[in-house]
Amino acid sequence: MKTLIFSVMAIVSFLYFVASARRRPAHNLMSIDAIVPAFNEAPIIAQSLINLLRNSYVRKVICVNDGSTDETAEIVAALAEKTPRLLLINQANSGKGAAIMNGLQYVDAEQVFLTDADTFVPFWSNSLGYMLAELEAGADAVGGIPSTDLRGSHLLAYIRASVKLPMIVIKRTFQQILGGAPFIISGACGMFRTTVLREVGMTDRTNVEDLDLTWTLIAKGYKVRQANRAVVYPQECKTLREEWLRWRRWIMGYAVCMRLHWRLIPTRFGLFSILPMFLVVVVGLGIYGFTWTRAVMSGAANTLPMLLFPALWMLAVMMLGAISAYHHEKLRLIPIAPLALLYVLLAYAVWLVHGFASLITGHEFNRDKPTRYARVVA
Repeated sequence: MKTLIFSVMAIVSFLYFVASARRRPAHNLMSIDAIVPAFNEAPIIAQSLINLLRNSYVRKVICVNDGSTDETAEIVAALAEKTPRLLLINQANSGKGAAIMNGLQYVDAEQVFLTDADTFVPFWSNSLGYMLAELEAGADAVGGIPSTDLRGSHLLAYIRASVKLPMIVIKRTFQQILGGAPFIISGACGMFRTTVLREVGMTDRTNVEDLDLTWTLIAKGYKVRQANRAVVYPQECKTLREEWLRWRRWIMGYAVCMRLHWRLIPTRFGLFSILPMFLVVVVGLGIYGFTWTRAVMSGAANTLPMLLFPALWMLAVMMLGAISAYHHEKLRLIPIAPLALLYVLLAYAVWLVHGFASLITGHEFNRDKPTRYARVVA
C-alpha cells in the first residue's frame, strides 16, 4: 500500500514538474544579498563564500561569525579584504536565528538568500534564478532542494544521496499541490522578500529554526513556494553517531513545532503537509511492529529480510536511485539505493526514543554540530 501511494505521488509530482518546466530563471542579475551564519566552519567556509561571490545573481555576501572558536573569523576576514562584496560580522555565540537576524540589518537588496556554511551552491547554475522567478511571480518565500555534496564524502553520504533528491522533490511538490505550501524551506536553500523576513523574523526557540520560520510564514498568510530546479549541495554526516544526533534534532524539533503551531494542524496545510509526515511514522511503526512480531512469533524469522526489502519496494527505490545517479553522475548510487532503508529505520528509532516524548513535553536537547570536512574532487 505504501509503495502504491508513493507511486501515485511520484507520478503526480512528475506531471507537475513537467507542467512547470517552462518557467525560466529570472534575469535580474546582481539583485540578491546572501546571509551565511557560521560557527566553527573553518574547513569549508572559504569555498562556500567564494562560490556565492562568483554567482551572477548575488550582489553581496554577509557572513555572520557566531562566536566561532576556530579560524573561521580569520579566514573570512582575509577573504573580505579582497572584495567589498563580502562583509564579515562578528558576534558572541547566540544561535543561528540570531546570527541571521543580525546579518539582515546589513541587507540592501529586495530579496535575501539564506544558506548554510557547509552548503555548496554551484555558481554556474541558475538555481537562484529559479527561486527569484518564484518571488517575481508573487511568492513571499521560496525553498530549493538540498541534495548531497559527495565530494570528499563516505559511504553514508552515498546511501543518503541515492534517494534524497527525488524523494524531496516528490514530497514537497505533493505538499505544495495539496497543502498549498511545502513542508519546509530548508536552512540550506531559502530565498525571502527582505521586508517579509524582517517583519516575521527568525528565532532560536527551537533547534529547527527553518521549520519554525516556514510554519510561521504560512500561519501569517504569506505565500510559500518550492523551486524544484534550485538544487544545492550540503555536506552529510560521516558517522552513524552524528546521523543519530542530527535526526534527533530534526525529529524533536518537528515534534516541538507541532506543539507551537497546533493551530495550523486543522488547516489545509496541516492536513496535507504536517500530519502526513507524522502519520507515515505512526503507520510505518505499526506495520513493521506487527509484521515483524508475527514473523518471529510464528517461527518465520527467516522471512524478515523479505519483509524489509519487498520486491516492489526494491524496484521503486532503485528507480529513485537511477534518478539520483543521473543527477550526480554516479552509477554506484543505483545498487546501494535499497540501503536507504537505514534512514527510515533510524528515523523510526529516533521517534520511539525521543520524538514522541518531545511531542508531549516540548523538550529538546542542546544542538549538536556535525563534523565539517574539506571538499575534494571525488
